[in-house]
Amino acid sequence: MASEDEVKALRPPSLLEVLDNREKTDGPRLSLTHLLYVAKTQDKDAALEFHREVMVDLQKVEGGVTGILLVQDGALVHYMEASNFHTSAFLRHLNTQGKGVVSDARVMLSSEDCDRRNFSKWTSLHVNAASEGDVSISGEDPTDLAFDLFTNLCKIQSAGEKPVTMCPSAQRVEAYTTCEGFFLLEEYLDMFDAPVTLVLGSEKVWPLQPTVSYAGL
Repeated sequence: MASEDEVKALRPPSLLEVLDNREKTDGPRLSLTHLLYVAKTQDKDAALEFHREVMVDLQKVEGGVTGILLVQDGALVHYMEASNFHTSAFLRHLNTQGKGVVSDARVMLSSEDCDRRNFSKWTSLHVNAASEGDVSISGEDPTDLAFDLFTNLCKIQSAGEKPVTMCPSAQRVEAYTTCEGFFLLEEYLDMFDAPVTLVLGSEKVWPLQPTVSYAGL
């Protein structure tokens, strides 16, 4: 009769065993949130300084933050990579302390538990993207819009493209901020950051009714 070790050697490894062995060989796996949002701004210098102050602190924590912030007259685009804890904390800070700095912020992309970074560091720049005049995105798929912007931003790091050529115009960013296909910042936080509240069926009939006694039983 085969021993337990012989039987174990014959069966394929479990997913947990594969993950444990990979961690022993390659070290702990990264778990990052990739976040992309756009917003309007009246004062580009104030918006730039607001983000820089927060990012300086985030860069000091373990794992830090990477990504890119592009600010121009009237609009900004921000892509960041950090832990879920720190991205959520930043968005809460932006929602409460950034109200006078940015407006109509919408989250275009949010991907959790990513195991790699697309940027080696966090940078911020003033850009002057070419004007497009009136921009309409009513007939375009929000998913495609978000992926195209994400891809263009990544080309700044991966292909050495100039930020000003990869940045959408202020008019296009403004169109993104009116697109209902993307969560407003407040909606995003309500959906993904607020505590989950459930009403159980038992709560609707509280207090419990007294036990009924039946004659003859």
